[in-house]
Amino acid sequence: RGAKELALRGVRADVILGDMDSLHENDISSHPGAKLLKMPWQNDSDLVKALHWTLSNEDLSNDTIINIIGIEGGRPDHCIAAYAALFETPSANVVLHLQDWQASAIEGEVEFYCPRGMIVSLFAIGEVTGLNIIGLTHELRGGDLSFSSRGLHNEGTDKIVRISLESGDLLMLRETKT
Repeated sequence: RGAKELALRGVRADVILGDMDSLHENDISSHPGAKLLKMPWQNDSDLVKALHWTLSNEDLSNDTIINIIGIEGGRPDHCIAAYAALFETPSANVVLHLQDWQASAIEGEVEFYCPRGMIVSLFAIGEVTGLNIIGLTHELRGGDLSFSSRGLHNEGTDKIVRISLESGDLLMLRETKT
């Protein structure tokens, strides 16, 4: 679907990769000169394959942000798999861009400015221990969090936000409109 969606938007791909199970010849012809990388194994989603390929084949610094756009349409299982992909890649710098939101995995510590009223939701994927949330309306110091709705809808207080954890997988959904 990715090659087709790019073509519909007038964007030419440099690389098309994945299991190619939904790729048609006319999708390929819309991207003359694109490198085709068939990765037929089914243990990873095409997004995870693309992230692993990018991280292993490009000269990226630790500060390089990989922006993923266009996961919202389509099947809900594919959308959930895109969130899971954040935790299956060897980089904490992958950001899913959604309509008026960003999703990212928190590893170790993150710091960012958060305007007053901006919504930040944090969800443990499994168990998170030693969680610190400073700079949002509902702060937490050294707490634990499991998969639940407990981290839903925290708000910025016009300060620098610091989120850190000792262990576990933490998903952050952050509003981008203000």
